[in-house]
Amino acid sequence: MRTALGVIVGLALFFPGIVLLQWFSTALGLYDDMTLTDGCLVMIIILLSILLARSNRGDDSAPGQRDATLAGPSSRESRGRRPRGRTEP
Repeated sequence: MRTALGVIVGLALFFPGIVLLQWFSTALGLYDDMTLTDGCLVMIIILLSILLARSNRGDDSAPGQRDATLAGPSSRESRGRRPRGRTEP
């Protein structure tokens, strides 16, 4: 489901997004003749900048606390697996 949503959002950003970006750039006089490749590169830079800004937001948690809660129990804390075919502890 997330893949399909990602494809739909990607297409929405590609076709009308790049055309609007080209129009906006021309209207403001920032870039006279923006090609499709230029528009794609600008869109990639914008999206990666947003991703970078979101990943560096400050959390109140200690560094590494988030990773510890997502990782689950440590193998040191749990009892080891039994070999196949053996039922005794």
